[in-house]
Order: sequence, then structure tokens, then C-alpha cells
Amino acid sequence: MKFGLSTSILAVAGIVMLAGCSAHQPNDHHSDSKVGRVASSSTKVPPKKATGSSASTVKSAKVTKAVRATVQQASGTTAVYVASANHPLATGIAVNRRQRSASVIKVFIMIEAMRRVKAGALNLKQAVAIPAHDQVGGTGVLAQRGTNQQTIGQLLELMIKVSDNTATNVLIDQLGGLSKINRTIENLGCHHTKLQRKMLDYRALNAGHDNYTSAADLGRTLLKIDRHQLLGGRYDTEMLRLLANNANQTKLPALISSRATIYNKTGEFPDYGVQNDAAIVKKGQQSFVVVVLSESGRQNQQIDAMNLLGKHLYQIFFQ
Repeated sequence: MKFGLSTSILAVAGIVMLAGCSAHQPNDHHSDSKVGRVASSSTKVPPKKATGSSASTVKSAKVTKAVRATVQQASGTTAVYVASANHPLATGIAVNRRQRSASVIKVFIMIEAMRRVKAGALNLKQAVAIPAHDQVGGTGVLAQRGTNQQTIGQLLELMIKVSDNTATNVLIDQLGGLSKINRTIENLGCHHTKLQRKMLDYRALNAGHDNYTSAADLGRTLLKIDRHQLLGGRYDTEMLRLLANNANQTKLPALISSRATIYNKTGEFPDYGVQNDAAIVKKGQQSFVVVVLSESGRQNQQIDAMNLLGKHLYQIFFQ
């Protein structure tokens, strides 16, 4: 499938975002209903009428400019979500596109695991076996350790911190398989997100079954975790702790001041030119969420564009 240049910008009041991943089921697998289409970088778009305070309008304009620059710099197909509960923004929405998730799908596996913990059906200290069929290469360290068991908590740490594919596959089994996780994803209202294969399952991939999500699905979900309104209390706190320990800080966080706390999950799939990052950036009592999904592109351009977007958003929201 050939992809062209497209953008998704989401920046609205946090109270709307907390209602769920999506207000309705989209009509197809590729785009949400349009709230306002953002054209390619070569097309002039008439400015929207200012709403709310002048400060919010200025922030909105700066966010829009930063996102446009990101899409222009990144190659391939790029979707961007930006939102903040602290700074309601008056920016139009573009098409929200379903894209290859790579390892950012692990955010939803983490959510399902913590949902089971909250329900009392799973225990973080519970030890589980590491079967041979789940041991795969790619990112992570578990497959090389020769370890025959880990606790659920250790598997979650490895899945988020070093994006461990073996740990992820074991967790998928422990959670009852793909369909059980997808049921929770649907209940979240994330209609562009679907887990259709285990990590590095090339047989499934060759049969046309990949994992997908959208910038909006990820962004709205992270915003709810940030506000402690997904699972609530210590369960959202634990997910934030896991995300804060992510070892890959080379994309959106790379040029952000060390004064900020970053909670993020990256994903990459070089075979399809995929570079993704989904992050909560927090300073003091203020925070914003930014998600960039980029596919069919060139890695250096994609990562450079993410670096600059993270830096510019930090300046817009916090300086």
C-alpha cells in the first residue's frame, strides 16, 4: 500500500479527551470523521477564528506550526497528536489515520495486565514460565538470558523498559491471547487499535495480520493515564512508573530539558519505515501528551523531526 503525506493534529480541552479513545466507531479502518482537515505543508490554510483566551489561541497557533514543521520534515506518512489538560487549545483536527503500531502497542498490553491486577485476577509477584515458543529476538534481553521463569511484574518492566519481545509474548499468553486484549482495547473506545499478532510473528505478518493503532487512540489513552482516570489510583501510578523507566529516549524526549519528567513508549519497524513515539511530558503540575506515528519514511528524518517537535512543545507549554 502506497502512503502519501498526511497529518493528524489533536489539541482540545482535556475534559473532552477524558471521555474515551473515540466518541464513535469510525466508518472505515483508515480515518476518523473529520473535525477539520489540515492540508499538506505546501497548501495555505485560512486561520481559524480565535476562541477562548488570547493566550490559548497563541499556544494553539504555535502548536499547529510545530506540528506542520514535523510533518514536513519527516518523510512518509506521519500523524501527530498533541493535547494538554492544563492548556485547552483551539486547534482544528485533521484526519486520524490507522497506522502500524510497532512496539507502541505494548502500552495496551500493559493496560490489560494492570486491569487484571486491579480486578484481582493477576498478581505482579506471580511467577510464570517462559515457554520456548515465546522466546524471540529483536528488542529485549530475556531470550538471551536462558531464564525459565519471571514474575508478571518483571515481564512488565522488561516489556516497557527495553521493549522486550519475549516478555511481551509471555504476557499475551498470560492475558488469554489476542482476543482478550482486543476486547479491552475496544472497551476503551480505541477503534483504530488492534493486536493481531505476537511479536516477531512473521508468519502472521506475511498473512496480512499486523498490529495497528492511531495517534488519537494512543494520545487519548495516555492523557487518561496522566490524569489518573483510566484505571485510577495506584494502578495508573504504576503504569506511569513503568513508562518513566523506558530506556529509549532518542526520539521525542531527546532535546527536552532534564527538568521535565518523561513517560513514553517507542516503537520501530524498519522493514516498513516505521518510527513511533508516544509520550507524556510533565513539569511540576503541568503536562502535555504528544504522539507521533510515522511510517514508510526515512529513519534519520523521522527521528530528527521528533527531536525538534519535543523541544518546541516543551518551550510552548512550559516556557
